[in-house]
Amino acid sequence: MPNPTAMMALQLLDEGLTVRRVARAAASDIGALRRTVARRSGPMLCTGLLDSWPARAAWHPAALAERHGARRVTALLDLPDTGVLFPQDQRRYERELSFAEFVERVETAEPSAPCYLAYQRAHEIFDPADCDFAALLPPDGYPTDTRVWIGSAGTRSMLHSDLKDNFFCQLWGEKSVTLLAWRDSRAAYPFPDNLVNSQVDLAAPDLRRFPRLKGAVLHHVRMGPGDLLYIPRGWWHDIRAHSPSVSVNHWFGRPLGLTQYLAQLGGLGPAYWKATARDFVVHGLLSRAESTRFFFSPPSTGKRLYDALRSGDFSRGNDPSAS
Repeated sequence: MPNPTAMMALQLLDEGLTVRRVARAAASDIGALRRTVARRSGPMLCTGLLDSWPARAAWHPAALAERHGARRVTALLDLPDTGVLFPQDQRRYERELSFAEFVERVETAEPSAPCYLAYQRAHEIFDPADCDFAALLPPDGYPTDTRVWIGSAGTRSMLHSDLKDNFFCQLWGEKSVTLLAWRDSRAAYPFPDNLVNSQVDLAAPDLRRFPRLKGAVLHHVRMGPGDLLYIPRGWWHDIRAHSPSVSVNHWFGRPLGLTQYLAQLGGLGPAYWKATARDFVVHGLLSRAESTRFFFSPPSTGKRLYDALRSGDFSRGNDPSAS
C-alpha cells in the first residue's frame, strides 16, 4: 500500500495534473547545489550534506525535551486538519506551555488535531552552530534567517510563496513537499488580498474552481531525516508532515521586490487590484489591524504597497530576517 506521501502524488496524477519528481543531487555533491542556487533553475533535493551537523543527532524530540524541557514556549495546539484558512484567528490556537509538555503533545497528538511549534527563530532555543549553513553556501551580503519547525503528524504549511531562497532541512521524521514555479503563480490562485498565499488545497484540488492547475507542472518529493531541499525564491510550496518531525529552514539571498510583485499583480486581474486598493486604505492609511487566519499571516498586498511607498521596502513586513 502506498505511503501517505506517495498517495498525495498519485491523487494529483489521478486528477489529471502533471507531477514531476524533484531533481536530486548525488550524495554530498555540494557543487551541484551551489550551481542550482546560482541559476535558480528549480528545486533540488540533496542527501548527505547534513550528516556532520550536530543537529542531526541532537535535535530529536526526546533529546530536545531533556535539554530544554523547562523552557516556556508558545505553540499552536489542536489545529484544523482541513481547509486553507484557519476557521478562527491564529491566536485562538496559541497556548503557552513548557517545552517538555509540548514534546509530549507532539508524540501523542492525533493527525486530526495536530500541534506545531513553528516559525521559531533557531537561536532563541537552540545553538545555531548545530546547523552549518555557511558551509553550504558562503554569505552573499544579504540578511539570512533560520527557523525551526517542530510538530506532530498532520501539520501543514499550505501552498504559499516566500520572497527569498530557502534551504528546507528535515532533521527527524518525514514530510512531503509539493512545489509550483513562480512563473505559474496564476495557477496557484493567490487570495485577492494576499499574493503569497494560495486558495488551493492540493490534498483536494477543485479543478472546476481552479482550472489553470491543469496547465501547470507540479513537483513532488518525500523528505526523510538528513534531506535538504532547495526552494528557489517565489516558488510555491505545500509542506505536510506524515510523522512527528523536526525541521529547520534557512532563508537567504536577494529577495523578490516591488517590481516582481507588481508584475504578478498586474496579471491577476481586477478583483486583485480592487482588494489591493481597499487594503491600501484600510490597513495602510487607516492603520486598521489585519486578521491572522493564514498560517503566520504576512501583511496584505495593499498594506505592503503602502509600506513600499512610505519606506521603499515592499517586503518590510514580510521579510523574516527584518522582524
